Amino acid sequence: MVVGAQSRPTICLNLIVKNESHVIRELFESVAQYIDYWVIVDTGSTDGTQELIRSEMERLGIPGELHERPWRDFGHNRSEAIQLAQGHCDYIWVMDADDLLVGDPEFRDLTADTYLMLIDDGVLYWRRQLFRDGVPWRYQGVLHELAVCDSPTTEARLGGEFRVLSRRIGGRNLDPDKYRRDAEILLAEVQRNPDDPRSVFYLAQSYYCYGDWVNSRKWDERRVEMGGWDEEVYYSSFRAAEAMAANNEPWPEVQDAYLRAWNMRPSRAEALSALARHHRVAGRYALGHLFAEKAASLPLPDDVLFVNGSVHSWRALDEQAVCASWIGKPVEAFLISRRLVALPDVPDDDRARIAANRDLMTPVMMERALAYPDSVPRTRVDGRPADLTVTLLAGPDRTRTEQTVNSFLRSCTDFARIDRYLVLDAGLSAQDRSVLAALYPFLEFETADDDPANWLGQIRRLVSGRYWLHLREGWHFFAPETLIGRLIGVLEAEPEVMVVGINYEDVTKLSGRCAPESQVRRSGDGSRYVLADWLIEGPAMFELGRSDRVSNSWKPGDPVPGATLDEVLCVHHD
Repeated sequence: MVVGAQSRPTICLNLIVKNESHVIRELFESVAQYIDYWVIVDTGSTDGTQELIRSEMERLGIPGELHERPWRDFGHNRSEAIQLAQGHCDYIWVMDADDLLVGDPEFRDLTADTYLMLIDDGVLYWRRQLFRDGVPWRYQGVLHELAVCDSPTTEARLGGEFRVLSRRIGGRNLDPDKYRRDAEILLAEVQRNPDDPRSVFYLAQSYYCYGDWVNSRKWDERRVEMGGWDEEVYYSSFRAAEAMAANNEPWPEVQDAYLRAWNMRPSRAEALSALARHHRVAGRYALGHLFAEKAASLPLPDDVLFVNGSVHSWRALDEQAVCASWIGKPVEAFLISRRLVALPDVPDDDRARIAANRDLMTPVMMERALAYPDSVPRTRVDGRPADLTVTLLAGPDRTRTEQTVNSFLRSCTDFARIDRYLVLDAGLSAQDRSVLAALYPFLEFETADDDPANWLGQIRRLVSGRYWLHLREGWHFFAPETLIGRLIGVLEAEPEVMVVGINYEDVTKLSGRCAPESQVRRSGDGSRYVLADWLIEGPAMFELGRSDRVSNSWKPGDPVPGATLDEVLCVHHD
């Protein structure tokens, strides 16, 4: 079949299954919008998988056919299945029953004979999954089978933002002796064909997965000796080092093994991160920092085989931050920790731990932030409308006001966007007001009414324009941030929200908390925030048109259409 330009080819889903009734429905739901036909081969299910396949595909309205064949081995049965799938669609899409498609693959305008898809089972790798119909594909290998073709073919990576989650929860993975059985099968295969590098490689991995460190190292080192594909040789060298570490072999030998692995492929961070972790656990924080910093500097490589994406995206940075906190680099530790809690792929348990570590560094950041800033706005903005006004309460303690202003200006890295600074004087002496005016010539002062209950309303009447950021009184900011941009970004992303609080959950003190990923939304620039429906009492930005409309009809007990940022950026000083 020929796929026309600017068109999506027809796709036939192809599986071999056995006892997959507990997982296969989720696979079908994730791929249904992309497939036009299905050919599935059952190799002996006893749990009703066959009927479930028929009923689910009928419900989804996708035609296809179910075959039943005896089990022999993966190479044979995969080959049989892909042959049965020939002649139905433009491409054949091979999956496992416990796979789950996440994201949106780009199936339009396909031209290659086979496409690799990104697989994620804790590490990332690319594997042939999509095959042009009419090409004589077959699989070889009793386990960890490989798609091959005896005719010349073209190959490409499938585009789009997607991953195939290989969840390892299918019928075969329910066997607690899976890896031991795999090792026995692969050892027999290696004995038949000792020069097959793929069988040697996966034999070593099988030993590793069930904890036979001695044999894992033995066969990984054998795979390194065989040479060949550099990615596989690197990974075998790295796994040999991992097996040595797990077996508590002498550390100098283990470290040398890790360094040999990294030297084979210096674009990969796994070995360096493992070294950092070991030195950190051993209390050698300077060495841990050295290795972690180098590992964290390496971008995610374009490799095909078993890339630990989490090491490149956050785990090495995590090691760097922890080690930095122990070697007198609290600012580095704080800034890295803030960066980490904002990443979407950090698990929530780790996110909470990192947030707690971040807060341990806050006293140092606070001390720095309370000093008079290196640069301040030197003139008040007079004579033109103010679109963004910052306000605060002052008095009777001048020092508290200085600390709020200093810490805000040191932390708000985009304060140049602010048009007007307004201070409601609630008890400053004439001398203190004069001192503040000299220190901060951009401030405008207004005298507060006698009744504190009127102060917020008084400030509101003095503010015009679209945005109002109210800092209240006695708050200390400590985290460098494009604060104005983040707050306005939330208001632009959420047209119903009238107010955005600066602190997650509107807390007044360090909480060691940050928003779990399940709660988080992101504005156009990727900044994180969460929705809130309570009356925010801490520092917050209002969109005045919306807040005025809500205020005109709001009654006590009504929800307030609001939001907060996802972390704590300031604390109240009692």
